[in-house]
Amino acid sequence: MNARTSGLAVVATAALVWALAAGYNHAQQAGGPSAGTRVGVVDLVRVFNEFEQTKALNAEMERYKLRVAEEKQAKEEKLEVERNTLQGFAPDSAEYAQRMRALKKMMIDYKAWVAVERENMTGEHRAWIERTYAAVMEGIAAVARHNGIQVVVTREELETSVPETETLLKQILNRKVVYADPELDLTDAVLVTLNDLFAKKGGAKSIKFGQ
Repeated sequence: MNARTSGLAVVATAALVWALAAGYNHAQQAGGPSAGTRVGVVDLVRVFNEFEQTKALNAEMERYKLRVAEEKQAKEEKLEVERNTLQGFAPDSAEYAQRMRALKKMMIDYKAWVAVERENMTGEHRAWIERTYAAVMEGIAAVARHNGIQVVVTREELETSVPETETLLKQILNRKVVYADPELDLTDAVLVTLNDLFAKKGGAKSIKFGQ
């Protein structure tokens, strides 16, 4: 994306947000939602980070990775034992050939196990991300309806501590909302709704990963 295109994108986004906010203000002044569109904002990054389900999932994933790492080490140690045992036989002996076939089979099984575990972890992680996203969207919709909000726009805090100027510039250009009245921010209410629902479903005990 060149500088001109980036500028147009920012202007277009700003114009959209301004128009929606203008509609909201007009509705407030007119005394009813029918006079315009009511707009709310949500910090999605904060919602995902502070959602208790996300925290529980990350903790469960770390435990799963630890179990896999321990099993992986055990398998590698068995392979090393077989390699060392093989050295005790003459290369041209029948015992050596038999042990070599067994070792190769163990190596094939080990590589297949690693590939399957990696695929399982990636697939299960993706599935949980999709479930979490769906829950967040439902939570936002519930809070929006409760507050008579017709449109919710995502907002992000600017991370000024990044060392790369290019990264900072991308953050600036990709922001959807540069200002919103705090009264329009639904983030806290969404987090309360999501975390209450997660607790009712069993909390961390409801998270199963790699089982």
